[in-house]
Amino acid sequence: MKDETGLPIRCTVVDPHVENGGRDDWKAEIASAFPDLFEPPRGLPECGGGWRYLIEDACARIREALEADQDNTLKMVQINQKAGVLNMFWEGTLSARARTKVERAIEQAYIESARTCEVCGFEGRLYTCAGWLTTACTGHGKGKVAPWERRVETVRIVQGTMAGKPQILSCRQYDPEDDCFFDVAFDSLEIGTEETLSQEGSQRHPGPARGGFWLKTGRSS
Repeated sequence: MKDETGLPIRCTVVDPHVENGGRDDWKAEIASAFPDLFEPPRGLPECGGGWRYLIEDACARIREALEADQDNTLKMVQINQKAGVLNMFWEGTLSARARTKVERAIEQAYIESARTCEVCGFEGRLYTCAGWLTTACTGHGKGKVAPWERRVETVRIVQGTMAGKPQILSCRQYDPEDDCFFDVAFDSLEIGTEETLSQEGSQRHPGPARGGFWLKTGRSS
């Protein structure tokens, strides 16, 4: 598009259903749509509206996983953006089968967020600005396009209590080459069990099981 002088005009795609004038109504709407998963204000998304549909899809899949057994319970503890990707933290009491399905739903949201603009939901890529990483489209990207491919090897650990003692229930690592998560032995990581279970970055709320501790193990340029 050009003006009368023939010069290009800077344009920005705006979706009123996503950006909504900068309001955060969509966050409360998600909590209202999934009252069994949220106890506001705890757990409300702390990210841009472009990831709204990723969160809604993950919540729908989580709810479906819980319905298999009436004893399954889960509450979202925190949903945020870190290093340009979507992180979802939870706590609850789940069967092994339900826990696996819940984690797969969250992993899929993580993977999709790495290529989805956090602001508008269109296709995005990694940007770096003043030391911060974000995933955005060309219209919403700030700073510079990251000169490296996303190479953060993220480990997702689910911890719980068995026989009164904290245990690592599952440990899966993200493979940037294949763009998926795979099971990894916790002992292969250079971090102690006690250090992990007491890590400030993990969920400190009481509960038989807690998921969402992300450990950054490295990045190559």
